[in-house]
Amino acid sequence: MFTRRQFLIGAGMVIGTGASGAGLITLKRASLPQLRPPGALPPQEFLAACIRCGQCVEACPYDALHPATLAQGVAVGAPVVAPRESPCKLCQGYDELKCIIACPTPALQPVAEWRDIRMGAAVIHHDTCLAWQGTPCRACWHACPFPNEAIELDERGRAILIAEKCVGCGMCDHACITEPSSITIIPRSV
Repeated sequence: MFTRRQFLIGAGMVIGTGASGAGLITLKRASLPQLRPPGALPPQEFLAACIRCGQCVEACPYDALHPATLAQGVAVGAPVVAPRESPCKLCQGYDELKCIIACPTPALQPVAEWRDIRMGAAVIHHDTCLAWQGTPCRACWHACPFPNEAIELDERGRAILIAEKCVGCGMCDHACITEPSSITIIPRSV
């Protein structure tokens, strides 16, 4: 026997009321796991350790963290980053990562060097990137906190992402001027 919650989550639907009255709204499940804050444990360990207290969300000076909603999956309340809307700015201008300091559990671990953060890695879509289509653009390179390390420019001025140097903050995705973005942040999966 399914509980009501299990049914709604499994069916991917929720009952909603709008201007036109009650109806079924189909929830879109993200094809990628959620992007987590800096220092997050691997996904399953993170979700087990996170108590969904919201202290990291409150501590974020740039409003990059938000509690996950039902539409984002079953980890309701766990902190997520939506880089296209508001990327993690790695607490630029501060001496510490505010979310990690605020976390009362081991869900967010301290990082020795900010370059060691591994929230995920950016991937550039050459088929929609302006520079890869012949139009000069360096928006992602300028936005990157580690230009010439995580994002390099080739001899034609096209961005090349270096996955092993990318921290996954999403600043490049946020800065991309194409719509939809020509950059996707692939969250860390292990």
